[in-house]
Amino acid sequence: MRTRLTLILLMLLPFFANAQSNMQRQMQVNNAMFRQQNQMFLQQQQQQRDMSRMLNNIQTTEDKLANEERKLKKSQTRLLEIETDLKSKKQELANLENNSKDNNSDLQKDIEKSQKQIAKSEEKLSKTNGKIESSSKKIQNFQKKIETSKAKKEELAQKHEEEKRLKKEEKERKEKEKN
Repeated sequence: MRTRLTLILLMLLPFFANAQSNMQRQMQVNNAMFRQQNQMFLQQQQQQRDMSRMLNNIQTTEDKLANEERKLKKSQTRLLEIETDLKSKKQELANLENNSKDNNSDLQKDIEKSQKQIAKSEEKLSKTNGKIESSSKKIQNFQKKIETSKAKKEELAQKHEEEKRLKKEEKERKEKEKN
């Protein structure tokens, strides 16, 4: 009886061992698939974060560009006001100089005061021109930054689409291999 039992066990032992090795292989395959899916999911998350970061970067740069354009318009209107004010002050000075034939001390003071006002207006004019120039440069820089960000975003989107396509092709290839 014992010999029969040991003989049956010895005969069934390869089947149990084979079943156990098949289970190990199946678990390894499942673990590999799970790792691959997890890795793909993490890649997709990273790509989504990159895309949202790019969109946010573009949006903030466009907002900065709009603010700088408003500053530029404000500086340009200010420049026009200063120029018209300067012209009127120069005209006033010319009138005072024409009327100063009799060397009146009050008239001389008014001429000096007018000359000081003209100098201040010219200083304001040069400052405003500097502001306009710096705003123009900032606007150009923002426009370049937006263009490069949009190009990077497009490149990232194309890369994402290419990876999707490759994954789909690989999946189809694996399904064909299984069948």
